[in-house]
Amino acid sequence: MKILFISVLLLFFGCSNKNNVIKNPPFVNLIVQQDKYSLILKHQFYNNFETYDKNLAKFTVETNLSFNKSNALSNNGNNNLNIVRGTVDFKIFNKLKTKIIKVGSLSSSINTGSVSSLYSIDENNNFAKERIARYLASKLYRQILLNTYISEN
Repeated sequence: MKILFISVLLLFFGCSNKNNVIKNPPFVNLIVQQDKYSLILKHQFYNNFETYDKNLAKFTVETNLSFNKSNALSNNGNNNLNIVRGTVDFKIFNKLKTKIIKVGSLSSSINTGSVSSLYSIDENNNFAKERIARYLASKLYRQILLNTYISEN
């Protein structure tokens, strides 16, 4: 009987003091170049911002997305592998662009493997660049949230 009474008390009062506060991020104006992969980065970045807090300060972020490709050998040395590396350089400004909050760079790389036809090589590289742009958008989102929350406090 005592165990039942204690479990009922814990059920009603044990979790009642938990305070759930969901913080929405501030609005971020992302400025990108007008090429295919930068626009993919921007679209993926804004997919993370479903809602934002209108009361927090607004931020402007300038980005520059670039890619480079290098060759590497496979383990057995027979096939050439391609490595595509994407880098996004960013500057976080306050709303009026009078103060730089953070300047940084994020990068990621993908091993695209070896394919034989020229069309397949181009499509493989395009697909790798799209995947890198999406991944860098999520990394940039997390980096901006970290820096904007620090600058708000």
